[in-house]
Amino acid sequence: MKNALIFSLDFIGHRQIYVFVLSHILHELGYKLHIAGNFSEILNNSFYLDMLKHDEKILKINTTEIDDYGLGISNDAFVNLQNRYNIDLTIFAEADDHIPLFNSQIFFGKKRFRGRIIGIFLRPNYYNFNFNLISKIKYIKRLKRIWKSDMRLFYEVLNPHFKLLDVSLFIDDYFVTKNKMAKWLPDVFQQYADKLVLEEKAEQRTWIKKLEAFKNENKGSTLILYFGTAQKRRGYEELLKLSVENKACFIHCGVRNEKETYNTDTDELRKILEVDNRLFETNEYIADPVCIEYFFCSVSHLILPYKNFYGSSGVMLQALSYNIPVLVPNIGVMGYRTTKYNLGMTFSEKSSSLTEQFNRFKETPKEIYRDSIEYYMNFQSSDQLKRVLVDAIIGGESKTVIPL
Repeated sequence: MKNALIFSLDFIGHRQIYVFVLSHILHELGYKLHIAGNFSEILNNSFYLDMLKHDEKILKINTTEIDDYGLGISNDAFVNLQNRYNIDLTIFAEADDHIPLFNSQIFFGKKRFRGRIIGIFLRPNYYNFNFNLISKIKYIKRLKRIWKSDMRLFYEVLNPHFKLLDVSLFIDDYFVTKNKMAKWLPDVFQQYADKLVLEEKAEQRTWIKKLEAFKNENKGSTLILYFGTAQKRRGYEELLKLSVENKACFIHCGVRNEKETYNTDTDELRKILEVDNRLFETNEYIADPVCIEYFFCSVSHLILPYKNFYGSSGVMLQALSYNIPVLVPNIGVMGYRTTKYNLGMTFSEKSSSLTEQFNRFKETPKEIYRDSIEYYMNFQSSDQLKRVLVDAIIGGESKTVIPL
C-alpha cells in the first residue's frame, strides 16, 4: 500500500473541506493516509474536521510541533517528515503558503522532496495588480531580497524551469489561460463534500418549517441571504445594512461569530430588523443537505459583498448550482467569472455602487441567466473535480478543459 500525505497548515474555513474531500478520494485509490495540520486549533465550525479526527484509518501529524506551525518548515525537516512515514505522494491543500519551501529544493539536488508532489493553489492573484514600467523597475530591484517567496517568479520561472512540483492545480479560470504550467481544478469541494455526508440531520429540518412561516409572514418582501459564519470580509454587515435601508428581510443560515469586529454596530442593525420581524437567524451550523438547499432556494438572487477578496467563493458556486445568479465585486476570480460567463452582476468596491447595483439586480429576472449558469456549471461539477484530482494523483493526463 502506498503512503499519501496531505499537508495543510490549518483547517479554517474551506481548508477542512478540501482536506476532507482529498482524504475520501485517496482512500478510494487505496492509499494509507497521513494528514499534517494544526489539529489543536479551535474552530467556529469543525464539522468536517471532526470526521477527519475520528477516522482511525488516518494518521494525524500535528504541525504545532514544527517551526511556525508548519509554515516555517525547512527543506531538510520536510524531507525527514516524508522519509519517516515513507511518503509516496504529497498534496499541499493550500500550496500558496509554501512557495519558499518549494523554491528551497533548487539548492538541495538529491535532497529534493520525496515521491509525487501536487500543489493546489488558491491565490495566484499578483496579475490583478498594476504592473507598469515603474513598478517593474521596483520589482526587479527588490527581487534579490524577496525571490524565495515571490509568487510571480515561482509561477512564471522557477516552477516551470526546475519542475519543483509534479502537478500545479489552480482554481482560477483566468490564470490557467495565461500560464502553461497551470492545470485547472473545478472548485466545487463543498458540493462534493455534501454528497459524501450520508448522515442526514433530519432534526435540523425544523428550520425549514420556521423559515417557511417567516417567508409567509413577509410575502412580497425582498429576501437577502447570508450563508455561513458571519465574517466582516464576506460582507455580513453590508448585507445587514442593505436589509435595513431597503426594508428587506435578512436571513442568516450559520453562526453569528461573537469574536468578529465590524465598522458598524451589527447588534443594533439586527435589533432594527428584529422589531419589524425581518430578521431570521439559525445561529447554528447547518449540515443537512435538504436544509441547505431550502435556504438557498428561498432567495432568487444572492449578494456577496466580499471585501478585498481575489479568490473563489464556495458559497457563490453553491448558489449557481441551484441556478441562482450572483452580485459580486468586480475584481478577482468572482468578478471575472461573473462577467465572462454572465452569471449575474458586479459592483465596484471603490465606489457606492453596491446599493445601486443591488436595486438593478433584484429587479432583473433570474431567468435571463439560466442558460449561461447551466453552461458554466457543467464544467464546475463534482465528476469533473474528481477526474482532475485522480489524474493528478495517478499521473494521468487530464482531459478536463475550462469553459471558454
